[in-house]
Amino acid sequence: MKVIIDLIEDIRTSINNDKSFSLVAMGLEENDNGEFTPLWESNICAVKLDNEKKKLFLFLGKEEVVTIAKVLEDINDLENEKMMYEVCVCYSKNNKRFDSSLLGFGEVLKDQKYLVFISE
Repeated sequence: MKVIIDLIEDIRTSINNDKSFSLVAMGLEENDNGEFTPLWESNICAVKLDNEKKKLFLFLGKEEVVTIAKVLEDINDLENEKMMYEVCVCYSKNNKRFDSSLLGFGEVLKDQKYLVFISE
């Protein structure tokens, strides 16, 4: 499980807060050896803080991708308590909603993509 402060810290250290990067989710599949293989990649199109569930939801979609500038604008000034909210990727599959916890972060510098990894 990753929380908002983990996301902020990784953005700072991995891409030096470069606001031009796009935010992208990558679904991973774990094999019997515990190794992960990429299955798919999708844009994050919306970000929503849910105070009731104490989560930051990143929504997949086909709309325009959210930039790191937008993400940082939404979360940088949160109170300390909210910085500990879990970050989840939200998507639909077979008409069911899934809220997947993050496994980790990464970046593709040449494509200016900041990745959040989830397991299917």
